[in-house]
Amino acid sequence: MRISFQLNAASPLQIKDFFRKLEVPVELTVQGTYRGETHYYFHRPEHSTTSFVISDDMHGKIVIGMDGLSSYDDYKFFPYLIDTLGLHLNGHSPKLMSREDGKTYSVYERLGAQWIEDCIGEEIASLKVILSVIPRCYLELPKNGIHYVSLEQLKRYGVNLHSSTSRIYGYIQYLLRKGWLLEATKEEFLADRMAYAMDVEIDVPQHVSIGRVKSWQTDGTETWESFSREDVDMLLELGKEYREGTPVDGVVLNDIGTLYQEGVGVFPDGYQAEFWFKEAVRQGDLTYASANLGDLYRKGCGTLPVSLPQAFEAYRHSSDPYAFYRIGQGYEEGWAGVPDLHLAMFWYKKAAQAGHHLALKRLARE
Repeated sequence: MRISFQLNAASPLQIKDFFRKLEVPVELTVQGTYRGETHYYFHRPEHSTTSFVISDDMHGKIVIGMDGLSSYDDYKFFPYLIDTLGLHLNGHSPKLMSREDGKTYSVYERLGAQWIEDCIGEEIASLKVILSVIPRCYLELPKNGIHYVSLEQLKRYGVNLHSSTSRIYGYIQYLLRKGWLLEATKEEFLADRMAYAMDVEIDVPQHVSIGRVKSWQTDGTETWESFSREDVDMLLELGKEYREGTPVDGVVLNDIGTLYQEGVGVFPDGYQAEFWFKEAVRQGDLTYASANLGDLYRKGCGTLPVSLPQAFEAYRHSSDPYAFYRIGQGYEEGWAGVPDLHLAMFWYKKAAQAGHHLALKRLARE
C-alpha cells in the first residue's frame, strides 16, 4: 500500500531547495522521468527502512508518498514532510478536511498517532490477504531493488498470519533495519502480480490472543505485545531447533524467555526464562534480552529468587535506555555496593537524553 498526499503547486518544485528547507538529512537515491512525470525517491539515513517519493507532473500537481511498511519514525515524519513541502511550494501550510465533521485541520492534527495506528493496521491486513494467495508481499517503495516479505522468512521469528499486527509489523521492521528482506527477480514479481490478480475468495486468519505482555519502546513508550497460540507453538518449536543446533536469532530467543517469564502459553518458570534470556544475549540481543534478564532478577519469578546484584550486572550489558534508568536506580539504592548518587545521576541523564519517561520523571524531582 502506498500512502499519498497531493498538493497543487503555485511555484515549480526545486528539489534541492526543498531538501535544504527540511533541515534534516535526506538522501536522494533515484531520480527519473516516467510517463511525463519526474519522480524523486529519497530516505532518511538512520531512520528510514523504505523510501519516500515525490512525483511532479510539471503542471502544478505534486504527489508525495510513502510505503505502508515505512518505519514508525517515518510515519511521524510524514506530516512534517507534507507541511514543509506545502510551505515550499505555496508559502503556507496545507490543510486537510475531515470526512467526519467537514472541518479543516493541519496535517499534524489529522496525521497523528491514531492515523499511524490505522494505516499500519490496514497495511498488515492487506499483507495477510496477499500472503494468503501468493508467497511474497512486495514493498511499494523499497530503497532499492524489488524486495518482499514472505511467510517462510517470518516463521523463523515465530511470526505467522495469526500473529498480532504489532508483532508482524515489528519483525518486518527488524528485518528491514537489518537489511535482511529478500530480493526478487523481475520475472518473479510479474508472475506474482499476475497470480494475485486472479479472482479468489480469501478467509484471512485473525489474531486470537492467549496472553499479553507489557513492553516498552526504547524511548519509553508503553506498548503491549500479544501472543496467539500459533505464536507460542512456533516459538517453542524454534527453541527446540535451537537446542538441536539450528541457528536462531537472539531476538527470537528473547521472545521465548518472555513466554516463560510471563507464563504465556506455558507455566511461568524463572529458570527457563533465565536460560533463554542468557542465550539471547549470547546470540547478539544486547538491547531487550539484557534488560529483560535484569527485570527477571529484580523481580524474581517462581522459584528463581530476587537478586539485585545480578539485576544490576544484567542491566549493565544492555543498550536500552530503560536499562540505563535501572542502572541509575541501582547506583542510587546501592544494589551492588555503597550508594553513589553522582553515578546514579549520570545514568539517569543518559536515559533521559533518549527521552525515557522514567528517567525524566526521576530528574524532575531534583
